[in-house]
Amino acid sequence: MPRTQTWKERLSLVVDVVMLVLIISNLTLIVFDWGFESPIVQDVLREWTPGFYFWYDATIHSNFVFVDLLFVAVFVAEIIVRWGLAIYRQRYHRWFFYPFVHWYDVLGCIPVSSFRSLRLLRIVSMIPKMQRLGLVDLRKTALYRTFSKYGGIVVEELSDRVAVRILDAVKDEIRDGHPVLDQVTKEVIEPQRDLLIQSVTHRLQEATAKAYGTYQSDFREYVEDVIAEAVDRNQEIRAIAAIPGVGRTMANLLERAISDIVFNVIDQMMADVASLENDKVINQITSISTDALLTSEYDQRLNRLTRTILLQSIDLIKEHVEIQQWKIEGAADAGDEAPETPPTQGDGAVKNVTP
Repeated sequence: MPRTQTWKERLSLVVDVVMLVLIISNLTLIVFDWGFESPIVQDVLREWTPGFYFWYDATIHSNFVFVDLLFVAVFVAEIIVRWGLAIYRQRYHRWFFYPFVHWYDVLGCIPVSSFRSLRLLRIVSMIPKMQRLGLVDLRKTALYRTFSKYGGIVVEELSDRVAVRILDAVKDEIRDGHPVLDQVTKEVIEPQRDLLIQSVTHRLQEATAKAYGTYQSDFREYVEDVIAEAVDRNQEIRAIAAIPGVGRTMANLLERAISDIVFNVIDQMMADVASLENDKVINQITSISTDALLTSEYDQRLNRLTRTILLQSIDLIKEHVEIQQWKIEGAADAGDEAPETPPTQGDGAVKNVTP
């Protein structure tokens, strides 16, 4: 739904429509007068419409420059008025910007054949305004769809090539040991150190709680088997088991008691690790580990790891940028299968690089 027009917009629209009619009339007259100079056209008009021929030849064609200057006078007056309004409303940063912004109007006022064609651009410049006011809707026309389609293809191809060139330049700088690696560590990783530690701590607690809760029974069975083997190899337990009558019973009770104690200790440790109340301890451990990674001893390894991550990330971005989306969209619109895209690094194309 078009929005409500103000009286200023209506007045501006009326002026635009009047100028549109004048420009179309002027361009039509220019084209007709250009054709009128042909002897064939003159013969046809003289034979079929002699009255119009003699009137046009004596009134318009003979004084064409003067007639065109009448149109130019109107165009110049309109430019001066709009320029004055632009200055009054402070539409541009400087008062002299208007003729540079509307250069096609200024040059179109020059009564020379090569500049008169620029008056067509005034017609083109009116279309977005009429579209905004809801007077026309070119988006439903075949011409607009065709222009939008191929214009989008051109823009996508150009932007993709520019992006690939930039990414290749970044990769070369990273391979050559550009300071960007140190900048990533000092300006990206270190300022986010606390958030990184907090995030790793919470993820560790969540992973511990989830994994231990899922495999708790398997873990208990594993502990019991390990303790059973240890008890069987223990000389003291074997001596107790050798006592006639109650020896084997006491050995089994000891084995079960040891299993319960060990499992309860481990179970409580896992619960403490997963508890948010004890995140200060885990946080401290994570902080110490992070500080160790950021020390000079690990600088080279961290730089190699950072370089590998950046290069692989850029390769992944390049592969996605190089995908011609307009072909995929065209195939989807036609109902065909989308063309195959090259495998990305996420599909197994990345080779592991040891930092």
